[in-house]
Amino acid sequence: MKVDIYPVYKEFQYLLELYPPKQANKFLPDWYKNQKIVPIEQRVFDDKIMGAKQCPAIQEDITNGIIIPAWSDVFLSLKEGVPTWTVPIGNSIELDMYGSKGKKFPWIEKHPDVQIEGMNLHSTNGYGLLKFSSPYFFKTPPGYGIHFTDPFYHHRRSIKVLPGTVDTDIWHEVNFPFEFLYDIKKEDNFNDRYVIKAGDPLLMLTPYKKSNEKIALNINNYDEKFIAERDKQTIEYYSMTHDWKKYKDNNSK
Repeated sequence: MKVDIYPVYKEFQYLLELYPPKQANKFLPDWYKNQKIVPIEQRVFDDKIMGAKQCPAIQEDITNGIIIPAWSDVFLSLKEGVPTWTVPIGNSIELDMYGSKGKKFPWIEKHPDVQIEGMNLHSTNGYGLLKFSSPYFFKTPPGYGIHFTDPFYHHRRSIKVLPGTVDTDIWHEVNFPFEFLYDIKKEDNFNDRYVIKAGDPLLMLTPYKKSNEKIALNINNYDEKFIAERDKQTIEYYSMTHDWKKYKDNNSK
């Protein structure tokens, strides 16, 4: 299964060359790269505790999928709930959304308050939510779509891209609404300003296989047969000293 990414206009092709999307394991955050792996021997003999880096659920989330880097520096300001922004790349590419010369591509747009009524998001007064207009189209093979999310484990805490799931096999234009988080003044040295650097992880995309099959949810009573199966899994897992990779490989054959 492959994901195809195309520039919206020919002029945007160079952005894909400058800041190419890559597998998420090529954009590991510093905390993940710096956190030490605790070997099995130290866990057993020295009572060392594993860090989050060795949590299977976090490993799967942070290393799978594709990271889309920011295609330009972005300067955001929030003063008394009123946002302003600058996207410098817009000064070099003059196109409107229909490709006509002489107008600028809308690098950042907004969803007015009426569109997010009752959602209890961190919106801005009178502006609703801002959104990044993507310079890229996304295409997947028939039967596959893409789930777009904020790169949570990269610890960008001043803005948050809203998650969304798109049938990119039949619809290729995707833009990315985001909210300011209320702790913006605590996380940078500019008090009310925030800077996204070109090439930094902007969002994560994860392909998925579409299905028309309805999800059946079963709420079950205590089941001794199921618990016995779970106990067998636990015995195997503990016999491997909590080595998730070995356990996973052993049960994926």
